[in-house]
Amino acid sequence: MLISYKWLQEILGADPGVDAVTSALGRGGLEVDRVTHVGAALRPVVLASVVATRPHPSKKGLTLVRVDAGGREVEVACGAPVIPAAPALVCYAPVGAQVVDRSGALVTLTEKAVAGFTSAGMLCAEDELGLGSSHEGLLTVESGRPGQSLLDWEPRLEDWIIELSVTPNRPDALGHLGVARDVAAVLGLPFQPPAVARPQAGGGDARATVEVRDKERCPRYAGQVIEGVRVGPSPLWARVRLNRLGVRPITNIVDATNLVMLERGQPLHAFDLDKLRMPVEIRKARPGEAFVALDGQKLSLNEDDLVIADADRAVALAGVIGGADSGVTATTRRVFLESAYFEPRGIRRSARRYGFHTEASHRFEREVDLSGVPLSRDRGSALLCELSGGKPAGEPIDAYVAPRALRRLTLRLPRYQRIIGAEAPARTREILETLGISIVEQQADRLLVDVPAHRPDIAEEIDLIEEVARVAGYDQIPSSLPRVGAAPAGARGDYRLRRRVRQICTGIGLHEAVTYSFLSPQELKAARYDSASLLRLLNPLSEEKSVMRPSLVPGLLTVAQRSQRYNVPRVRLFEVSQVFLPRQGEAGAGDGAGQAARVERPPVDEPTRLTVLLAGPRDSYLTRPEDVDFYDGKGVVEAVLGELAGSVAPEFDLGGEPPPWAHPRKGARVTLDGRAVGYVAELHPDVRDALEITTGAVVAELDLAAVAAAYRAPAAAKPSRFPAMRHDVALLLPLDVPAGQVLDLLRATAGERCEKVELFDRYRGGELPPGTHSLGFALWFRSPERTLTDEEVDRWTKAAVDAAKARFGAQQR
Repeated sequence: MLISYKWLQEILGADPGVDAVTSALGRGGLEVDRVTHVGAALRPVVLASVVATRPHPSKKGLTLVRVDAGGREVEVACGAPVIPAAPALVCYAPVGAQVVDRSGALVTLTEKAVAGFTSAGMLCAEDELGLGSSHEGLLTVESGRPGQSLLDWEPRLEDWIIELSVTPNRPDALGHLGVARDVAAVLGLPFQPPAVARPQAGGGDARATVEVRDKERCPRYAGQVIEGVRVGPSPLWARVRLNRLGVRPITNIVDATNLVMLERGQPLHAFDLDKLRMPVEIRKARPGEAFVALDGQKLSLNEDDLVIADADRAVALAGVIGGADSGVTATTRRVFLESAYFEPRGIRRSARRYGFHTEASHRFEREVDLSGVPLSRDRGSALLCELSGGKPAGEPIDAYVAPRALRRLTLRLPRYQRIIGAEAPARTREILETLGISIVEQQADRLLVDVPAHRPDIAEEIDLIEEVARVAGYDQIPSSLPRVGAAPAGARGDYRLRRRVRQICTGIGLHEAVTYSFLSPQELKAARYDSASLLRLLNPLSEEKSVMRPSLVPGLLTVAQRSQRYNVPRVRLFEVSQVFLPRQGEAGAGDGAGQAARVERPPVDEPTRLTVLLAGPRDSYLTRPEDVDFYDGKGVVEAVLGELAGSVAPEFDLGGEPPPWAHPRKGARVTLDGRAVGYVAELHPDVRDALEITTGAVVAELDLAAVAAAYRAPAAAKPSRFPAMRHDVALLLPLDVPAGQVLDLLRATAGERCEKVELFDRYRGGELPPGTHSLGFALWFRSPERTLTDEEVDRWTKAAVDAAKARFGAQQR
């Protein structure tokens, strides 16, 4: 939001200084981004009258103009096609003055010879003085005196433009009046809103009637007929003010409505009365109703749109944009001026539906001052008449069809002290009244107040407390250490578990990722998820964030895809967070069916998952890089569960239904004590193709609640003081026999003195029978009571090998 300091000065009736105003705005919560001093270079420019002209003796197209610049005559070269004669005055910039060149930069004038003639300065067009974009002719004025400084003639041409960041909850700060009110409150200045005179009804024959068909969407609609207008350019001060505040000047009629909008935050709209057939109706659009906007865009309206219509057709999309066939043109002589309050949510929907974001919709979406609708109409009528020479006709219209009472709140001063930590300031009443909050009743410890309609953000007592505190100054609140009671030791179990998982994963070299809880259907389709069983949002922000994630895998895959596009193929990521699954047997999934049936708890399960994604080459030194595979993921799972599951060892089951993203033959279900806790697998080829992932990738997904439930505390045992004995065996086995099953059998049949069995070697060679491989197992034996003998170990090993021969047809090598 751009604010003019000179305009604030006019409203305040005081000149506190630019620095004081910007400081007050910042202290009051309106962030100042930038302050720009404009028009200072105009100080040397003076008004001058043309005395005589003559053609340049040698340069065609140039005129030598002698001007009276206040008691002294100078002759300058001028390229303007038309030189205005007296009594019109031109703007003369002498040598040493600064003007704007065609690139927009300031240049200092020097004496310069033009085809043998030395010009003592120049006569300026509007754009050369930085006052607009017109370069069609010299800037002329009708009043003033020769030699008078341009800034003395019109002081508003020098200004300071303050750029504010206005939050959506402060629509009152979208106009100079609201900003001036805040400045006055912070600086302690007396504030009285400028008086607005109601226009006197004229005797013209123009009449307008208004019928509000949708009282909920338009509780108040005001209007005024103005006759005898002359459409043309606005005065210089108005054009310059609009330009500097980011609004393009158009005509005096449109400029008047924009000036009121910038002053009071209330958008106005001017219709050509002769193009309307009474009555003016405020209604919902008919389905498919045709409408041509001011910018020429042809729309087919939705029945949810609110429109301004006459007896024949829609003439404006309410609160958003006017119609092309009802706007003001050069031939307009009678105007119907509109000032209204439109319900914000409906305006927001219509503006988004058609891709409009106008100055009007920006304000209506945030809510305008309901009580100020007629005041803005009257202010607009007066300004429009001033700029166009028109006169009001007929009685002003104010269709207040759905009156709303002011919000009445109580501010308890002891409550203020408990919240802020300091007593309410002595000028609390003054602050509230300056902000427009009227005091209904005052008691020793409380104030009963009415909140004005221009402050929709003040809805509760806590909002009043905040208003007083921010205006009084947060820097005035004394600093003190709060009394904090001791909290119970330790953290909640879920938080403790997540923290431990993060420590483990970062400790083994993984990087934590945080992805969105919402996904797009395309991301889920790429990960091979069925869209029919997913939780869809009823009112998503966008299609890209319309489905709640059933897994952390699609989000991490998107990260891996982006990483690869940035030529970073090595990915080592993990994420710990919730996923969202439809609760079996309850409504809430899919298209939102069953919303009318209330359930006591949300029909969504939110289990906490740990998901690990490895992609790209594995770490290697002195060897050729190889892509990660299933065994890398298996190793990560074993490392994590080795810390989380206590004495329970993870097992990997090749059976079971794999997740959608998993390779059908390169994955395993992870179990703890016979309970499934997750899955680890290489990425499905279809998923890799859909995401264009060209490197190897493996994913592990664990349910942390299931892992925690399977935890078994390690049992302390006295270590044996006797040495362990290792016996290695090599077994020739068919390729289709899983090594894990062989290992489990050896462990079960080697006797109670067998501590562990490890697979340490696999060999395939031409000398082995086709379809076989050799697996090497190490069997470890130990007794807590004595040293074992070789005969005992050989006997136990033979029993285990015989079991493998009987079950798998193994041969000992």
